[in-house]
Amino acid sequence: MARKSAFEHPGFRVTREPMMKEDFIATTDRLPLASEDLYAIDQLAQKTGQPAEKVKRIYAVVLARLRSGARIQNFLTLLTSKKVRDILRETGKPRA
Repeated sequence: MARKSAFEHPGFRVTREPMMKEDFIATTDRLPLASEDLYAIDQLAQKTGQPAEKVKRIYAVVLARLRSGARIQNFLTLLTSKKVRDILRETGKPRA
């Protein structure tokens, strides 16, 4: 049985490669963000030194993808924050 190199989930790709700018599709303008999401975005922007608008765009995309497959929505802010932090770390590294 061949082993997959990536976990497949509708609308969400998990591989060993970092997500790149072109992986984000700007279709999240109408995504409602709760106060805890806005707080998480602000905290991520402060801790990573990234512009809040950039963090918000990435956060909205990741949140939309996680929401689409989540049966239990209680921990989406936490899971989204972790994924966004990982993305910002990977995209912030200089290319070798």
